[in-house]
Amino acid sequence: MRNVIVLIIMTVFLCNCQTQNLNSEIIYFLPSDVEKELSKNISSKDDSSIFFTLGNDQSGNYIVYLNTKQNAAYKFWLDNTNRLLSLNGKYYPIVFKTDEFFSYPENKQSIIKKMENGDAVTKIITIRENTFHVKFSLDGKIINTDK
Repeated sequence: MRNVIVLIIMTVFLCNCQTQNLNSEIIYFLPSDVEKELSKNISSKDDSSIFFTLGNDQSGNYIVYLNTKQNAAYKFWLDNTNRLLSLNGKYYPIVFKTDEFFSYPENKQSIIKKMENGDAVTKIITIRENTFHVKFSLDGKIINTDK
């Protein structure tokens, strides 16, 4: 009888572990004024090509960039992110500028193999001079917008 109870408990634990969603999505919500500014600028763009990049400046303010073009290396981060920005009832991929500084746009096995062999690893930095962005403070006050 005791073995049956242990078996039932183990079965329950195994079923619970199996049903957990390991790839759950993290949804980001920006302050309403920032959302309004972004919404004005995405209305004329193709939804399927839109993604966002979130960074910050040296003063502690946040900057969100509206991107529509991507190179092949950047596509790796978009395909593998579980972070989404909620905007007007739609969800868009969002990556962090720190991804560019502290990670490589390749899968784990490829990176480890290259590092072990001493091979070059691709690092990309994106220049966003002509990219629409909104700079805002933590409390949601817009500092500036630029195209």
